[in-house]
Amino acid sequence: MSTNNIPMLRLIKAPIATVVLVAIWLMLTSVSYYWNQIIISQSTQKTIQAKGLGGKRMVEILLRWTTKHQQIYVPISAHNPENPYLNTANKNLTREDGKKFTQISVGRMLEQLNESFLDPTFSLSLISLKPINPKNKVKGWQKEVLAHQLTPTNDFKKIINNQFHYFSSFVANDSCFSCHDKSQLEPNNTLGGLVISYDISELIEQEKPLHRQNLMIHIVIFLLMTSISLLSLNGIRRLVRQLEYEKANRDLIIEEKTAVLKEEIQQHKEVRSTLQRISTHDPLTGIRNRRHLLESLKNELKRYQRYKSDFSLLLIDLDHFRQINDKYGNECGDIVLKAFAESVKQSLRESDTFARYDGEEFAIIATNTKIDSALRFAEKLVSRVNQETVMYKGYDIALSISIGVTTPSILAKLSSEQLLTSADDALNIAKAQGRNCAIRAD
Repeated sequence: MSTNNIPMLRLIKAPIATVVLVAIWLMLTSVSYYWNQIIISQSTQKTIQAKGLGGKRMVEILLRWTTKHQQIYVPISAHNPENPYLNTANKNLTREDGKKFTQISVGRMLEQLNESFLDPTFSLSLISLKPINPKNKVKGWQKEVLAHQLTPTNDFKKIINNQFHYFSSFVANDSCFSCHDKSQLEPNNTLGGLVISYDISELIEQEKPLHRQNLMIHIVIFLLMTSISLLSLNGIRRLVRQLEYEKANRDLIIEEKTAVLKEEIQQHKEVRSTLQRISTHDPLTGIRNRRHLLESLKNELKRYQRYKSDFSLLLIDLDHFRQINDKYGNECGDIVLKAFAESVKQSLRESDTFARYDGEEFAIIATNTKIDSALRFAEKLVSRVNQETVMYKGYDIALSISIGVTTPSILAKLSSEQLLTSADDALNIAKAQGRNCAIRAD
């Protein structure tokens, strides 16, 4: 089978195979690159959110601590003045040494914590749609978040100008109502939201080298795998060409040997045909020989015994043939034999068997012919031969024949030998009566 009949090998040999291979690796490395880009970005997002979640956990711990101790007091100062909007019992306290303290809200406490953080970009704050101090009422996009997007079960995250904002619902408890009125509660039983904000520029900057590194790694992988694949493709192409070359050589050798074998087979057939013809034909006259005559005679006898299909045997002798040989030579005798054989063949049917029996004796097996018809045919044959002459070196050589005719129906014992003996006896009678005639056996 030719490699062109195999789709995969045909694709490998085609120039487009290189383009397909490069395109496959480009697609694979691109998918891998973008997938890793997503993973890097997601990792950064998780780190950012983890920081916000950590701030939320810290505030929750602080609020639990605040709730446990009921109120928080700080010394009254310019930095911590009395809160006019905080209406609680024992809002102000005086220590024994005369130092005065004032109660602060959770929101104010978170503001003071912000001042203590080492990271100035990190801030904690409480926002509300209904704050104690009307001046602290939330506005803008934060108001939209509190009103429509924040719930006790779902936190909200938003990045604005590399500033990450983490919103978490501030759910009211009993201690809250020492400062707040229940009318300040929102439909989801919250007083507002906790906002944790911090700058993520550093994390984004840390992410950029990872993206560049991811890009370089995938470029190297693409170039490396493409090079290896192209080298492998070229190796496969060389192997395919080598196999095609070897196959072409083998096919050529097979064709040459096949041609030689066909020639030998033809020669064997010709030799066999020649041998077969030699075994069944007389080499001089080209008609059947004695061996074939005897075989045909046996077959006709079997057919006669089975189907009673009559036939006749004519035994023919060329009169005075030895005298022709003695007078004109053997070459002339051979010419006479061939001329006689050709003359007789023209009078025979296709089903008849004409053979050279012995020397100048010939025989005819006339199938489906009774002895009377065979005798008339023999007489016509005698007459025809009488009318013919053979030219040899200016001499006209006249011919005559004697014929003995027999048939199996007149024999007491059926055999080839008996049939030939009967015909030979009739032939001898013809010779005794002066030759140049046909005699029927009795």
